[in-house]
Amino acid sequence: MTSLTPAARLARTSLRGHGRRFAGTFVAALLGVAFLAGTLVMGDTLRAGFDTMFGTATRGTDAVVRSENAITAPGESQGARQPVATGLADRIARVPGVAAAVPSMQGMGRLLGADGDPIGGQGPPTLAGNWIDDPGLNPYRLAEGRAPAATGEVVVNRGAADRGGLGIGDTTTLRTPDPVRVTVVGLATFGGADGMAQTTFTGMTRADAEKYLAPRPGQASSVLVRARPGTGQQELVDALAPVLPAGVEAITGRAAAEEDSELVSGRFLTPFTTFLLVFSGVALLVATFSIHNTFAIVVAQRTRENALLRALGASRRQVTAATLLEATVVAVVASGAGLAGGIGVAAGLQELFPAIGFPFPEGDLVVSGTSMLLPLAVGVVVCGVSALLPAVRAGRTAPLAALRETAVDRAGTSRARTVTGAALGLAALGLTLSGVLVAPSVWSAGAGAVLALAAFVVLGPVAASRALRIIGGPLDRTRGVTGALARRNALRNPRRTAATASALMIGVAVVSLFTVFGASLKATMDRTVSRSFAGDLAVGAPGFGAGGSGLSPRLAPALAERPEVATAVGLGRGVAEVNGEGRALTVTDPEALAASFDLGDVQGSLGALGTDGIAVTRAEADERRLEVGDRARLAFADGTEDTFTVRAVYGRSELVGDYVLTREAWAPHRARDSDSLVSVTLADGVRPAEGEAAVAEVARRYGDPEVQTREEYARSAAGGIDMMLTLVYALLALAVAIALLGIANTLTLALHERTRELGLLRAVGQTRAQLRAMVRWESVLVAAFGTVGGLALGGFLGWVLVRASDGASDSTFAFALPPLPLAVVALVGVAAGALAGLRPARRAARLDVLRAIASE
Repeated sequence: MTSLTPAARLARTSLRGHGRRFAGTFVAALLGVAFLAGTLVMGDTLRAGFDTMFGTATRGTDAVVRSENAITAPGESQGARQPVATGLADRIARVPGVAAAVPSMQGMGRLLGADGDPIGGQGPPTLAGNWIDDPGLNPYRLAEGRAPAATGEVVVNRGAADRGGLGIGDTTTLRTPDPVRVTVVGLATFGGADGMAQTTFTGMTRADAEKYLAPRPGQASSVLVRARPGTGQQELVDALAPVLPAGVEAITGRAAAEEDSELVSGRFLTPFTTFLLVFSGVALLVATFSIHNTFAIVVAQRTRENALLRALGASRRQVTAATLLEATVVAVVASGAGLAGGIGVAAGLQELFPAIGFPFPEGDLVVSGTSMLLPLAVGVVVCGVSALLPAVRAGRTAPLAALRETAVDRAGTSRARTVTGAALGLAALGLTLSGVLVAPSVWSAGAGAVLALAAFVVLGPVAASRALRIIGGPLDRTRGVTGALARRNALRNPRRTAATASALMIGVAVVSLFTVFGASLKATMDRTVSRSFAGDLAVGAPGFGAGGSGLSPRLAPALAERPEVATAVGLGRGVAEVNGEGRALTVTDPEALAASFDLGDVQGSLGALGTDGIAVTRAEADERRLEVGDRARLAFADGTEDTFTVRAVYGRSELVGDYVLTREAWAPHRARDSDSLVSVTLADGVRPAEGEAAVAEVARRYGDPEVQTREEYARSAAGGIDMMLTLVYALLALAVAIALLGIANTLTLALHERTRELGLLRAVGQTRAQLRAMVRWESVLVAAFGTVGGLALGGFLGWVLVRASDGASDSTFAFALPPLPLAVVALVGVAAGALAGLRPARRAARLDVLRAIASE
């Protein structure tokens, strides 16, 4: 022990004597580190689980033969490939070293459950394909029943069957997109799991798959190849190359599995873990304010103690080092506990995911060095940075401060702080307006948002005095002396009050930000549908990509034949390279499209597209310098190229897309024809209910897709926003919880330094109930100040995000400020303050009056 430095001995003595003061700091750091560590461990576990799953499922596939070129439209991670001939499998089977070669036909297939509702499709794809009898080449394994042998028989992955209430022997419908009646004869697993995450799979006979999934008879998505013993994968690929036709390639099975794993990672794992890491950052930022406030209060309370140390010969450096060492010890212990908590969080998620319908890949948790060292380092740095300014302030304590009864803090309302905060606010406003109005830039808008947060934090103590007088004004009239004392206590140290409220302010600001952005997205969707969708009814197939399995292209013509229907137009989808860049195409009847959708100003003639014409939006035409009469070169996934003439330029693309092609022009190049949406306009005089019933009757013959009114279509289009907001609110609950801990800890420490004052209040007649009420109302005032600031900051940042998103896209976003949800956020914030004050209030009320009066 004698080897300890003076600073270390000071830190040890302080921690031993005042360890309880750091309880709030410990918990805040622990929760932040636990969230971060849990996210990293969960991401590593998911990634390793999917790698293992794909590796296990494709272990017997040594090579995959497929089309060489893929065309990918913006926003897609998997390109469209042309099919290969099924006869290629026979040629490949004769290559030395090949044990088996089987055509694989894959496509979208939406299976209906026992209740008639589609299974899955709200994100992950719904797949169908031919059941491959060779177990080495089939990624699925029969778990129950048998393989399909006759027309209409299918095997379903067990997870999809469980979600749909289906069992062996049940009959249901499979949308391919044309409806097919199928009977379940077997249940399968994928890589040992009940399915590939939420993906559904339906395995058909080869004849059925070729009939319903292949673009044309004799075509397959790829050919799967298994090597003879002793032949390596790369050796097999090299042997296959000479027999493959032009435009066809062979890749190793290992490379194909890595592509599938990377596809899942790019589409789900990376965005999901990044999403969680953002909220880990929010939680740690809130923890930073809570930790800083704790050390600031502790240093202020130890002013006389530090002054005595200085008077006895301690240097500034020793006092500063002692304070930082205290923070480091707390940080290391809390971060270490947070690492254990993070493993617990990941384990809990591993059990929770299957309960909410997302199968977590089987296997043990993967705990890497990075997922442990990074949160530990972040926790230590956060605590160290949070304690740095209080530590420096402790080192600057003058020895003469030991002679003072109290230290008066006037820094909260200093002129320098006011000028600095105002300058930051003006800079934030200038950068933000420049980034969203003058020269749209996400980076400028983001920098302005960061400066706005800094301005709010710096100006917090300046605004606290005036804001608390206004917010606490009603307490004088409604709660009498108790309310007046609560307001006076909150006003006593503006900087401390502002620092305490800042943690809650950040949490409320982020909640408000997403609330405003979500409401704006809904308003944008409502306006888009109201402005662009001129139909009376919409028949949709919501799901993965362009509507999961999609709708039968025969549905729209069948609806158009009904006397209740004036027009019915289906929107199909294609992909092609336009002048060298991948673009999504809308395949439809252009004249009927104009009757059901508001396309804005149209130059040229939509009815003149024919088989060699194309229509383009004005924004896309301007970007590519195209006008009516110009020519564009389109390259399709089947390897062909054609020159198309721009015969129309239209103004709006929100629901239609940037390029329109006729079905006749698309037919020679299509892989499979399907519609993602059918718009129906009712005939004059037809009542809405009558028209909806007629449309639903026809739709039942085509797999019973959902028939919606225009209003219902708008609501369903925005339905995922509520799901996103629910997840956001759940994640932000941790940040709010840390902020509440900060308020409770600040109040506890503040009450400790006011022990004598509380004793005197009790001595002159204040009851325990009045004392408890005073502390609770003080907590409510601090929370109300943070909540109001958070609402203002969140509303501003929400506006910035909406305008920045507007500038980054072709759509016009509508800004919406939802009063009811924001009012709920405000009430929750104030109620949280009341909750945070309960424990400090009870502790204050239990003080012994005589001991409190006698305390220093």
